[in-house]
Amino acid sequence: MPVITPRPVVPTTPTPTTPVPVTPNPKLVKKAEAALKTAGFNPGTVDGKVTAAFTTALKEFQKSWGLPADGQLNERTMQRLEDTATRVKKHAKAKDAFVSVGQKSSDIKVLEKRLGKLGYAVGRADGIYSRETANAVKAFRADQKELKDGAGSLSAGSRRVLREEVAKLNHAPERRRIAPSKSQTRLDRETAQAAAKGTLKEGAKSSAVANVQKHLRAAGFDPQRTTGRFDERTEGALKAFQSKSGLSPTGVVDAKTWKALQKSFILSSKPAAPAQTLGERSSAVKASEKLLQRLGFNPGKIDGLFDKKTLAAVKAYEKKHELERDGAIGTNQLAKMKRDVKSDYRSKVLETARRYLGFHEKGVNGNPFSKFFGRPPEAWCADFVSYCYTKAGKKLNEPWTPSLLQKIKDNGTWNLKHPKPGDIIMFDWHPGSGRSAEHTGLVEKVFKKNGQLWVQTIEGNSGDAVRRLQYRVGDPRIAGFGTMR
Repeated sequence: MPVITPRPVVPTTPTPTTPVPVTPNPKLVKKAEAALKTAGFNPGTVDGKVTAAFTTALKEFQKSWGLPADGQLNERTMQRLEDTATRVKKHAKAKDAFVSVGQKSSDIKVLEKRLGKLGYAVGRADGIYSRETANAVKAFRADQKELKDGAGSLSAGSRRVLREEVAKLNHAPERRRIAPSKSQTRLDRETAQAAAKGTLKEGAKSSAVANVQKHLRAAGFDPQRTTGRFDERTEGALKAFQSKSGLSPTGVVDAKTWKALQKSFILSSKPAAPAQTLGERSSAVKASEKLLQRLGFNPGKIDGLFDKKTLAAVKAYEKKHELERDGAIGTNQLAKMKRDVKSDYRSKVLETARRYLGFHEKGVNGNPFSKFFGRPPEAWCADFVSYCYTKAGKKLNEPWTPSLLQKIKDNGTWNLKHPKPGDIIMFDWHPGSGRSAEHTGLVEKVFKKNGQLWVQTIEGNSGDAVRRLQYRVGDPRIAGFGTMR
């Protein structure tokens, strides 16, 4: 019989199949849709149906939490949805503007852009609060001393700080006045060399980086830290500085950037050499603003920044005094302003006094001048003089006329023949009585009448009121004139 050889059995390979996703329960889908809407995503109509809009929204939510973005409504995703929706509702009720991972809104997109402007990596600013956004927020909070916790969320207070920090970058570069030193000269030389090599960028760490950070702070673009480590906040501050300086915002300190940045230090120990000009922020400018204010000019906020309002006040002062209208406060102009302030207090004394002309005391000696110094109603001519001087910036608190006369004699300003507007005038109604002074007032003006020198005065408690009177210089009742130094 012939031998029959059996055919070899060829193993069959099973045809691969794509797993068919299990369609979730419509009630569960509807619950997920509602949670997605609460979190700010758009799943379409809340009807329990798995649609393209629902799947897209679910993928976005999953991605924000770092879950597999497969669009499948599994147990882990559902738990995150429920937790997120509960959190959103809680903070919506509290109205605390709290936002964190798993939320989406146009408001969050604004926050992402602000974080990015400060230099923090948020990825794509798409309005979805992801874990990447949370990490950027943590870095931001760590850089802000006023935000003590390291949470990855934002609420009303931290959002306000974020908004303010970004707003601080929206200005022209400023300059600070600091005393020159050999160490600063050496640091600047090292920084120039590093800038030429292109090594001053994120990740670098050196004394040159610390110098860059200090210059950025002086320019008004605060990197928050001056440790010498070129971090993301330093890069953000640098890009803002470059943009405001008309440079390409590369985030790298090259030779051009360093040349511009170096100007943020005015290496001088003198307050007005070189002259104070637009863009300087220093204690020297603050002192000048105070002088301008006392001279009757409005420099705006007394904050040490030579801004456009300060410039306008300087030019107004220059115009009034027929000076060169360059809007700069140099050494000579500063000296003149100081001299003017010393003499100008007299006009302020009289401005205050004139406001009370016609005032009559209430009851017996009732007046606001004694009350200003915390005293009860009393004979108030000296209180009136003290009040007017104090309001003009010359502190004086002397209720007794003999003591007031003695102060004038002690400070070397007492005289009998040379009165000036704003001077204190002392009276002795009974010469030789033994009492040196019995009344006082203020010299408003000095004039001549019939060839003789006269004064016009403003006196408090003259007939129980504030009145104008006139006297001939040399009148025996006048015990002298003087002022407060």
